[in-house]
Amino acid sequence: MNSDQALRVNSSRRRLVAATATLAPLAGLGALASGAMAAMAPISGLDFPGSAAVAKTMRFRFLNPLPIYPATYVWWALPRRQAGYYTAFFWGNDDGKGDLRTFLWTPSGDADSYYGAHPYPNPRPHGTKHDWEISVVQHDFVNGAVEYDRWHRQALRVWADASGKYHEFYWDLPLTDRNHRVSYKAPAHWGNQMPPVPALTWGDAPWAPGKEVWNGVLRGIQIYAARLSVGEILREARLPRSTVLGARSLWYLNLDPTPQDITDKSGRNHHPEWVGPERPKLWTLAQKDFPAPWPRRPARPLGPRSTALGHARAIDPP
Repeated sequence: MNSDQALRVNSSRRRLVAATATLAPLAGLGALASGAMAAMAPISGLDFPGSAAVAKTMRFRFLNPLPIYPATYVWWALPRRQAGYYTAFFWGNDDGKGDLRTFLWTPSGDADSYYGAHPYPNPRPHGTKHDWEISVVQHDFVNGAVEYDRWHRQALRVWADASGKYHEFYWDLPLTDRNHRVSYKAPAHWGNQMPPVPALTWGDAPWAPGKEVWNGVLRGIQIYAARLSVGEILREARLPRSTVLGARSLWYLNLDPTPQDITDKSGRNHHPEWVGPERPKLWTLAQKDFPAPWPRRPARPLGPRSTALGHARAIDPP
């Protein structure tokens, strides 16, 4: 290479470096703009009005649900205060009778093969204070006072072995200590009978339609046909399919449900359906304003919490 050629090569290199230096900030601006747009993109959820505002029922259901055991449910919940009961979801009978016969469906007149996790009134049945509960075996097991008007990241996992049926409700993830969970082990004979019409129902109770409607917002619903470990739950709550078991067992996914779209986004085609014409309102918020991946908690002390107690319901459905 002669001196003229060397000069031309060096000159070309200098122009390339200068052009790259000019374009780099533009690329950075593009990335920032893309990130800003994503942060501004709205997220959505289902804004249930509570029982007092519902004429008949407001719920959606899976009529071909995943097996009752094992399973793991992860969701976002924002409760607003109301008197009486709430329903986040129930796995149980939904035969259309819409009264205690739906709940007490066994030949002996008992309830079997159901569970749910949501606020429980204190005192029952019309109290306006609530504790977080697992409803199972015709009892309500509570631990932890409900804080209204703030988001909770929640999970319920259930499984069975030869000694019984296990239920663990983590109501304020990522906290998983004994003060932030409800646990109950049912006897081995529980949950072995298939209900007449098994269903997974969200937003209202099929045995008390219109009387136990969620008041607040539900979104970020992830359902797994497996018992995830606590560590797997925390990772899946941050990012669905981020664990081997989570990716393999994901049964239903809709992080941003709307009244018009509760379809399954997992690719497994487990689509629910609305029951009746009543619908929750659409709830939306800019992504940047939502407290993901974990809720923002109030700075004030939470005060004393409930102890785990069983409350039998001889008449009231759960």
